[in-house]
Amino acid sequence: MALLFMSIVVLILYFSYQRYFPVRGVSSLDEDELFVKDDQTVLVDLRDYNKSYKDALDRALCLPLAYLNRHYQDIPSNSVILVASNSVEKNIAARFLCNKGYAVKGYYVRDEKSCSD
Repeated sequence: MALLFMSIVVLILYFSYQRYFPVRGVSSLDEDELFVKDDQTVLVDLRDYNKSYKDALDRALCLPLAYLNRHYQDIPSNSVILVASNSVEKNIAARFLCNKGYAVKGYYVRDEKSCSD
């Protein structure tokens, strides 16, 4: 019984780590810094199509998080900057792309609201 309980606790901790802990080495960027990077860096917009369509970014590759696993090979460069709608999206995508060999230079959370809003 104790083994089952410990297994469940370990699984909960693992999935919480994947979603809520930031990826080491990936820094937050301001909106002004998104377009200052070199031409080898690709902006990857992880937001849903309905959000990214209404608030489009120039030169961004629109690839929602739900499609990232199937279409990450379509990213033309190994150096990426992530644009996400919340920190969970950003963490999941940054971990996934780092595991696939991409260099995630930074991220920008576009739509996240604070609790006071």
